[in-house]
Amino acid sequence: MTEPTYYWLFFLLCLLTGMCAGSFMNVVIYRLPLMIFGTGDGDERFSLAWPPSHCPVCHHRIRFYDNIPVMSWLVLRGKCRRCRTRISAVYPLTEAITGLWFAVVYLCLAGPVNTLLTI
Repeated sequence: MTEPTYYWLFFLLCLLTGMCAGSFMNVVIYRLPLMIFGTGDGDERFSLAWPPSHCPVCHHRIRFYDNIPVMSWLVLRGKCRRCRTRISAVYPLTEAITGLWFAVVYLCLAGPVNTLLTI
């Protein structure tokens, strides 16, 4: 592959990695207060890994293909697959902004890093 091809592949890799990081940020933002202060009902423990991602209304477990950053929200038109309750646009926006942030950082550093690698 040529150098420009690598450049865009790394750009896409940074974008996707950032979107996954944004998805994890959503989990932390939602669950950390529940872990610290509790859920209020006293019967379920929360951690970053348990319970698996689920709809906050119907508690239906979100399948792996419905948990793809940004794309799943667009495919499902911002609704839960099971109960059709609206899912806030804050979630995909957080994922998209974090992905763009990672990509912009790569674009800013790609030149200096490539220069260092050729020395």
